[in-house]
Amino acid sequence: MLPFKELRHLRLREGIQFQQDRCMEIGALIDPILKQEDGQIFYADRLSLKDIKQQFSWDKNLQSHQFVTIDYVLEKERSLKECVEGTFDYIIASHVAEHVPNLIGWIEEIREVLNPLGQLRLTLPDGRYSFDMKRQDTRLSDLLAEWMKKSYCPDTHLVLDFALNKVSEHDVAQVHLQHGLYPDKNELQSQFPFSEVLEWGQRTLDPNHYEDVHCWVLHLNLFAKYMTILAENDLLKMACVKWYDIDPSTSNYEFSVFLSPEEDRLKRIESWKEVYQQTRQACPSVSLQQYQALEQKNAKLKQQIDALYHSHSWRITEPFRRFMTLMKSYCYRKL
Repeated sequence: MLPFKELRHLRLREGIQFQQDRCMEIGALIDPILKQEDGQIFYADRLSLKDIKQQFSWDKNLQSHQFVTIDYVLEKERSLKECVEGTFDYIIASHVAEHVPNLIGWIEEIREVLNPLGQLRLTLPDGRYSFDMKRQDTRLSDLLAEWMKKSYCPDTHLVLDFALNKVSEHDVAQVHLQHGLYPDKNELQSQFPFSEVLEWGQRTLDPNHYEDVHCWVLHLNLFAKYMTILAENDLLKMACVKWYDIDPSTSNYEFSVFLSPEEDRLKRIESWKEVYQQTRQACPSVSLQQYQALEQKNAKLKQQIDALYHSHSWRITEPFRRFMTLMKSYCYRKL
């Protein structure tokens, strides 16, 4: 079984003809899905390389040479189409969409720079199992509000929700082990003290301040539900052409969706409805301790059954059981 990060790279790269396809990756930082040596590869980010290095200067584990070279800076005042050159066959964004304040507008801008058969490939964390697990699921009203305002910076209430409820990354794996897939949110410890949360919110009152947080808490079924509604109301002109859901058995708690421009409104709607219907089955809430207890109980029951089959009483009652089977068969035939 492949580690989930390696699996992510394989999935997002699958089918790309690097000799001829023109590709762009957004927000690659130090772990690009697409490598410069692959072919016609371009990197885009909302910050220049100089500003990215400055933003992450606090992290001593990151060296300046690790960051990819930025070909296109996605500026606040200009649309994506105005920031890049030409169109693309593939646009990749891994763990980026959850950060984008105007997610609806962002997807539409990407559609405008995709070739007719091009694809936008997204990978997002499933908010139920990431450090967002204490937060409430994203509401469609919030997505629409940020789209209507054409938000570039995360809104104050989104930043406050993130800061108030974020669980430390180091605690996530332990929560899964102790509480299963659906822990009691009231029992989870938030990472930041309340005083620091207020500071986060205060910074957002500056309209030019960009607080880099997870704006959106989504899972594949919820994402497909909202995309269906947007497609039905002509706010989304992209169809889903492929998807991958989480796999808790391998500790893979991220999902991927591949979107492609689609002129046929009904096809757009049906593509998202299909994803929604196929992902409605929720994962069972079973902790490691509960699973181990069930395994022990199952093993004990198996031992008891095996002992019964080999017991003296089971052997001497065999003729009676055969007789009862014949009688049942006879009665059924009479009916």
